[in-house]
Amino acid sequence: MSHSPSGKRTYGPQPVTFKADGEDVLRLLDISNPAYQHELDFLVKYCKHLRVRSQDASKPIIYEIQKLGLPASQQEFTWKSNKNRVITVQNYYREHYDLELKFPSLPTLQMRNGSYLPMELVDVEPVRMKKITEEQRALVCRSSTMKPKLYYESIEKIRKDPKQQRFEQDPFVAAWNLNIDARMIELPARVLPMPEIVYTDQYRVTSKGVRDVGVWEHKSTKFYKPADFPSVWGLINLSSINKQECINFYKELSFVAEDKGMQCCIPDIYEEIDAVKNGMAQIEDMLRYTISKHGNCKFFIVILPPKTHHTNKETYKNVKKLCELEFGIGIVTQMIEHKNARIGIKGNPNKWDGAKLSNILLKINTKLNGTNSILTANSTIDRFFSRGHRIMYVGADLSHPPPGTASQISTVAVVASADDIPNRYFKEVYQQQRPSQLRGQSREYIVDMKQIMKSLISQYEQLRGFPPTAIVFFRDGISEGEFDSVFEKELTSIREACVALSPCYRPYLTYIVVSKRHHTRFFPTTLEKNVLAGTVVDSHDVTHAIHYDFYLNSHHGALGTSRPTHYYVLYDDNNLKPNEVQMLTYALCYTYSRCTRSVSIPAPVKYADLLATRAALYVKSDDQSDTESISSGPRIPTNEEVDINNSIKSERIVLNQKLPPDCPFFL
Repeated sequence: MSHSPSGKRTYGPQPVTFKADGEDVLRLLDISNPAYQHELDFLVKYCKHLRVRSQDASKPIIYEIQKLGLPASQQEFTWKSNKNRVITVQNYYREHYDLELKFPSLPTLQMRNGSYLPMELVDVEPVRMKKITEEQRALVCRSSTMKPKLYYESIEKIRKDPKQQRFEQDPFVAAWNLNIDARMIELPARVLPMPEIVYTDQYRVTSKGVRDVGVWEHKSTKFYKPADFPSVWGLINLSSINKQECINFYKELSFVAEDKGMQCCIPDIYEEIDAVKNGMAQIEDMLRYTISKHGNCKFFIVILPPKTHHTNKETYKNVKKLCELEFGIGIVTQMIEHKNARIGIKGNPNKWDGAKLSNILLKINTKLNGTNSILTANSTIDRFFSRGHRIMYVGADLSHPPPGTASQISTVAVVASADDIPNRYFKEVYQQQRPSQLRGQSREYIVDMKQIMKSLISQYEQLRGFPPTAIVFFRDGISEGEFDSVFEKELTSIREACVALSPCYRPYLTYIVVSKRHHTRFFPTTLEKNVLAGTVVDSHDVTHAIHYDFYLNSHHGALGTSRPTHYYVLYDDNNLKPNEVQMLTYALCYTYSRCTRSVSIPAPVKYADLLATRAALYVKSDDQSDTESISSGPRIPTNEEVDINNSIKSERIVLNQKLPPDCPFFL
């Protein structure tokens, strides 16, 4: 049995077919409809590469949709079997099949083979697996969340059930004469001290002043270095809320900003256009015109349409691309969800949500070159956070497209700290593509690592006047089976980048792999709560036989059972002691600017992940994308030996030069 998305009813395995009503489709795709272009874009997005079955032949034929064509009454093609006559789709069906189309004004479907079919004459084939929606993801999280005690009991139930185990029936266990102990193992663990978080001389957060280690409040204090809003900035309203509501939002935000020490002047610019009723072309024209009038404007707050409307994601993506990429307008933006710009919280419609406004200001202050807080680290790692230490922290992520998408384009994001805190980050973004025949056959590494590291080190030296003397490199997204192939190539590229900058330049380097994709869980012997933030396990019973590795639970698990992060130190000529590596990693989990809590992975890795997600917005997944210039190389049969290194094509995504190089605009 399967559960419906609402979880309130069950249904059997019988397929359910819903036939779209032509009148409804016609109404949505009426060119006089103000939302026509949005509906069309929505249809293209979800129909591209969709497999459909035609009804117009004696034997059904399966096609794959490539894009939308003109309406059947206008779309022409060459009828080769009729003396190469040019004819419309509507007239073709009238003459060849004696069939009068009911909806000739609807767009036709252009198939991959170049043919055109009317919408009303196709059925959708069973859909292949695709990336789940945000709503589905939230439902999965809610249904799978389990408190530590229940999680432990469910494991124990399986362990004690002989029908679940069946180790004695396993031929491999018998062949090797193995005995399996299914009991959980008890391990020694340590809890690392929480670093001190400094806002002002009068307000410091220590482990003694918090209820839960890893979580703190900053309601009653100013930022360590509050940033002022620019003298010229704009409030852009792309939602349906009125101007007075926007003014009320600004006023409340400015009150909270002043409490944090920020000066929030009145916006010089206010523009209003409903994204639901207008296409992106109108929004882009408005934004470009606004910048042409106010060339010294450096910052926009943008209010988005409701999250429930499909224009929300498209608007977010397109505005970010326009503001951040090379040929855009080059301006830092802070997006505001529609509901967060309106007064009202649960249980009180006349009260603003102060916590959400504070969280918004955490991001705004960082983007505007402010500093929310700094750390006073334990003496063991104090040298890593003292001024002038010359250590550059790097986070790298290689993100692949989700299953079910036709795109073969991966996004590469690498960030490098620009200051001592660290709070500001330089960044490089690339896209990688390889032939689909090779997808999943071999390991993929960051091809342009040499160029990336040259750029990041050069930016560091240009800003600070000297290059880093040490680099701590956190790499996300490598499985244990990829260590040899990926690590060696990337380490070599980093070293080559240093030599290319100066033959005698050889900074100390530590290369650490960060892994969250594992099934290891730790439970305190009391079983009542999760393990504390800062819990580290490096017992040889659960760690690697060769590599130095450890597990660190750096965050407070409020929901469900915490998953520790697994760290592998693959290279270290900084000669860091185990305790230093662990405490440094833990401390970096407290430098994430978007929230007042420690996160599950170090901030540089988290930022690289955010930037890779942003890069995925830059790279369209359709055939009219910015990635057409990337050659995928010749088609290679899958049974041939190929040089994977030469088959991966890489291209830099150029960010707008008006954006400050160390601005974390992707927060």
